[in-house]
Amino acid sequence: MIDFTTPFFTIYNSYQIFINKFKVNYFKIQNQNEKSVDNSNAQLIEQSQIEPCRSCTDFQTFNRMRRQEYSQTQVPLVPLESNKKETKRIEKQRDDCPLDKDELGRSTWKLLHTIAATYSDKPSAEEQCNTEQFIKLLPKVYPCETCANDFSEILKYHQPDVSSQKAFAHWMCEVHNMVNKKLKKPLFDCSKVNERWRDGWIDGHCD
Repeated sequence: MIDFTTPFFTIYNSYQIFINKFKVNYFKIQNQNEKSVDNSNAQLIEQSQIEPCRSCTDFQTFNRMRRQEYSQTQVPLVPLESNKKETKRIEKQRDDCPLDKDELGRSTWKLLHTIAATYSDKPSAEEQCNTEQFIKLLPKVYPCETCANDFSEILKYHQPDVSSQKAFAHWMCEVHNMVNKKLKKPLFDCSKVNERWRDGWIDGHCD
């Protein structure tokens, strides 16, 4: 209750003090909200500038990155019951899509082992030079940067042996095993490299 015996100017001054405090608190909260929105927008902009690299990551990781990128720019929708089978089908990698890191790696090793398998038993000086240059230039144009860097490091202390088909095929097998060891994958018996990539298995199941 207001005491009407109190002089009017005293009530007016109290009212002004209250209004001023309210304004200060209000604008302080507004500034905090604006900063929070700016920070959130900055994070979204920064994330949107990182384009997922399919050939640098495996298929599952790439899909996860793309879904995250999509969810930041689109309103999420509840999938219909009829779309569940379609969603599962899309999750599986198709044969007519760009290669991911794993597919790229498998395809590259198939190419390299096949080149080594068909290499000349007695290569000329030009053949040796061309083959060695090809191996050393490969990491400079390879789409997966981390893979290329690893391959370049191997070449620093394990130079290509292009003196003959047998030597080159064995060298390729050793390099492949170095990569497999780092990835904690099974190692291949390099004594059977030509059986695997040139002649076919002795049991004849490749004939």
